This record gives sequence, structure tokens and C-alpha cells, in this order.
Amino acid sequence: MEVITVTSQGQNASSFISNFSNLISLSDAYEVGLLKIGHPPTMNVTKRNNHIYIKDKDSNHGTSLAIPTAFYQTTHDVIQAIYEKLMETQAQNEKMDGVLPRDSVDLSASVRCGPRNNPNLADNSKVYLELTNKKSLFVFENDRNVLNFLEFKIKQLSSSSLAIDNIDLRSKEQIGFVYSSIVSNSLIDYRVSRLLDTVTLRTKRDEHCSFEVQNPIFHSVSAATFIDVSFEIRDVNGKLIEFHGDLPTILTLGIRKREKIAI
Repeated sequence: MEVITVTSQGQNASSFISNFSNLISLSDAYEVGLLKIGHPPTMNVTKRNNHIYIKDKDSNHGTSLAIPTAFYQTTHDVIQAIYEKLMETQAQNEKMDGVLPRDSVDLSASVRCGPRNNPNLADNSKVYLELTNKKSLFVFENDRNVLNFLEFKIKQLSSSSLAIDNIDLRSKEQIGFVYSSIVSNSLIDYRVSRLLDTVTLRTKRDEHCSFEVQNPIFHSVSAATFIDVSFEIRDVNGKLIEFHGDLPTILTLGIRKREKIAI
């Protein structure tokens, strides 16, 4: 069996093309399988859950802000990102004389660590995020709300303040569907696709993660000759997996002659 390693270096880690320097020629007697995958950490805050919503209690005017998508290592990192976005937007809203435009929501806030009743006692296990103007309120029920992501970690909750314990965050294990133009068509839920294999994607902080396929499934090659091969890694809903950072995806493929079936 021949082993080929391809990477997404310089491309999207979940959708990339590997270009070979020379034309590769194979007969239809060959088949290919996925032996191993190395991948960057998956994002735990994506475009599907990175919004924060604030409204004014009196006017009911509201605003929506988006924190950067990323893999956040702790709940404190998420709160810090929310705070920085609030301050950035508040500064943009204020005019030169310090007056907010009409219908704007006051986003001024403070963040600190330690017990609420004794700020002199350092306690980095808890962080408080408070909106300075008590007429400005956090909104929790909207879709894509990052506070929903933190919901089970919020120990004290009021409309204008949050108290969050410091907890390490992990991306949940998820199934990744690896597709490639190198394999022949197959059926998934009665749909034609070029599925190479399914893998378990895990995340440990900012480390490069790997998964070795215990029982690779080998597929007939899709063409006798090729010089480039495309790859995509999608979730169970068909969306591209969102990876964090600049580390590449590394795929190890096995190519072998198809075994003849005795009749």
C-alpha cells in the first residue's frame, strides 16, 4: 500500500485542494482510504453563537454586537471579548463632546475579578461584567446569543450584570464527514456524494489534534489520472467545520490495489 500525505497549508483547513507536481495515473483497479487526520482546534464560538444583545429599558431600543469567532479557552476569555466589544462600540458611538447619538444604547461597562462585596480580595475564579447604566439591559433569549453558550456557567444573573465562574471550555466532540474528489460516488441518505470517511473531531485548547482511523474504508478511485484533489470536512448538517487558528489540516491517505473477489 502506498501512503500519501496532503495538507491544507495556506488554505481553508476545512476546504482545500492538494496539487501534485506530476500527473498521477492509476487504473480502476486501485482504491483509496483515509488512514489518519490531524486538524486544528474547532471553534466553540462561531457565527452561530457569537452575538451579544443589549437594550435600553425605557426606550426598548436595542443593539446587537458580534464578538470574534474563535476557540475560547475559558469563560473569562469570552467575558473579556464581550467587554472589549462593548467598549469599542461605545467609543465609536460617542461624539467628540461625549454625547451619544439619539436612540443609541449606552454600552459603557466595567469588568473585574473578585468577590462583589469585597473587591480587595483577589479571586480570579470569578469575573463580574456590569453595564454602568442600569437602564441598559442584557437580553438573553435571542438566537445566536453567546450568553446561551455560557448559560450553565453563569452563577449569578441579573439584567445589567453577569457573574461568571472561570471554567475551562472544550469544544464538544463532533463527527466530521471528510469528502474528496479522489473517490467514486457513494450514497448518503439517498444522496450521491464522494464521502471518503467519517472521523471524530476533538479539541484540546490550541493544540493540533489527531485521529487515527481504526478500520479505514477503501473506495474505488474516481479517475484513472489526476493532478489535483479537493477535500472538504463538514459537520452532520452539511456545513463546513469551523477551525480556529493557522494550523493546517493534515490527511494521510492509503492507496492500494483492489483485492480481487474470488467467485
